[in-house]
Amino acid sequence: MSDTKLLTQFVESFARLDEMLALEEVPAELLIKPETETWESWREFSRWQPLPVETDPAELDPLYQRIGGTFPPLYERLLLSFRWLEVDLKLLRLFANPPGDNFTGLSESIFADRALAEVLIPAGYLPFGRSTINYDPMCFDLNPRLPNVDCPVIQFEHESILCDLRIGEQWQRWGSFSELMSDVVLLDS
Repeated sequence: MSDTKLLTQFVESFARLDEMLALEEVPAELLIKPETETWESWREFSRWQPLPVETDPAELDPLYQRIGGTFPPLYERLLLSFRWLEVDLKLLRLFANPPGDNFTGLSESIFADRALAEVLIPAGYLPFGRSTINYDPMCFDLNPRLPNVDCPVIQFEHESILCDLRIGEQWQRWGSFSELMSDVVLLDS
């Protein structure tokens, strides 16, 4: 399957795997407008959808400087092509990449838990999501990696990091982001 097709199917799976309810204030461009507005539609939570947005790759430079590395190519393409809220893909919760001129929202998600970021990122592990059943971060393993090459996805036991500021147990969940995307698409079919 081509990367373009995989990326499209991956993003389409968001709506089939997650209820996509907006529990907080949501950028208007992500909201799904009800066909007819009734009292019931106003009382219910708003629903959101991923937004196709082409972003200049240079917009990632400040985040890349902060993390000291680059994302795997397919994840970078996802970031540059779409904006979304945090989404539960049943295999992991993917951090939000909300609308905006830059990647401030994504950066806030990556660095939201300071202890996790301060332990994982200097060790070459870049958080991009969480386990669906606990607080364990899901990270790209940037060690050693050539630019423009995919990398393994590692799950880290969060308690050692939060309690002792050290990396404890870890598990390779996928050999690459492409494998993760394929598993999400298969789960959805």
